[in-house]
Amino acid sequence: MGDGDEEVYETELVQLFSEEDEVRVFFEGLDEELNKVNLFYKNKESEFLERGEILNKQLEILLDLKQIINERRRKPNAGVLPRSWSSSPRNSGFSG
Repeated sequence: MGDGDEEVYETELVQLFSEEDEVRVFFEGLDEELNKVNLFYKNKESEFLERGEILNKQLEILLDLKQIINERRRKPNAGVLPRSWSSSPRNSGFSG
């Protein structure tokens, strides 16, 4: 929701009263307070949606890591050379 989407509430009955009428002033005050509450909750909704997106991304990363770990557990020697192929001098067939 962008800043241009801001919806301002105005009581329709206010137009029935004269400008100096206390009832009109009262309803204008109520409208102003209602708009403050609406704006507050719109902001909170945006914050929670953003936080939800961040949590979803973190969850996806954790699931990917879990899959990688599980794949490595299934192939315990994947990417590791056997000891007999090691380049250490004691395991080589050469006497020096």
